[in-house]
Amino acid sequence: MIRNVLRPWFAAALLAGAPLASTAAIFSASHAETTPAPHADLTPASSYGDADSLALDWSSVPEYRIVPGDELTLDFGPRADLNGDILREMVVRPDGRISVFPVGDVIAAGRTPRELEGALVKLLAGDIRAPRVIVELSRLAVNQVHVIGEVVRVGPVTADPYMTVVQAITAAGGFKEGAARNNVLVFNRNGANTVRVAEVRVDDVLKFGGLKGDLRLSRFDIVYVPRSTVGNIEVFTRMFFGGLTNVTSFAFEGWELFNLDRVFIVPGHK
Repeated sequence: MIRNVLRPWFAAALLAGAPLASTAAIFSASHAETTPAPHADLTPASSYGDADSLALDWSSVPEYRIVPGDELTLDFGPRADLNGDILREMVVRPDGRISVFPVGDVIAAGRTPRELEGALVKLLAGDIRAPRVIVELSRLAVNQVHVIGEVVRVGPVTADPYMTVVQAITAAGGFKEGAARNNVLVFNRNGANTVRVAEVRVDDVLKFGGLKGDLRLSRFDIVYVPRSTVGNIEVFTRMFFGGLTNVTSFAFEGWELFNLDRVFIVPGHK
């Protein structure tokens, strides 16, 4: 199964996202399934316009993780001779690191701002008495999701804040012939080493759901369109990320330092 995941397309350079096209692009002439299935506990998108962000439970949203290209401001606290705080602005390099005096390179990508603060305090403690540092995100890198598998254009897609699965697949050129349209998997990194997986029956959503069952994506989500139906989602997920251990850090932005520990399946799904 994992050989089907690690196809030649994965070794190729990831393509830039394309502008959104009509959702009709993801249809084909034949559809095998005719009975809709429930979409339990998915976060629906009511339309392709801006969603109501007040309807979201922001307390349940995972803390942001730093990625290459993010601009950070490091506040080392006040210094009398400066009449203010010691501030250092820097951009996270493509290798996920930043350079901090006097400790040198520090891995920032894959960590939350609070985790990076803790790492910096520990490193600086060897050279500075009672160090303190606050990490502020000054500017975020581009917002994108990753669409892979049986789609026309595999790679990252530039995403609006409320992009949905259907929109992402459409932006990737639509399904290839023979794609398992009712077995689309969405991987959402909801912790340092944990992933949340949802199965989206895209064919049923388009034919019966009026797009109400479409799943809203989060930044850097991976949308995977398999060729055949995935039987055991948890087993497949572990095989998928186990096979990507050595390449995830450069292939999927937003998944730096990811080493799968726990898998959470959206309730009501396999």
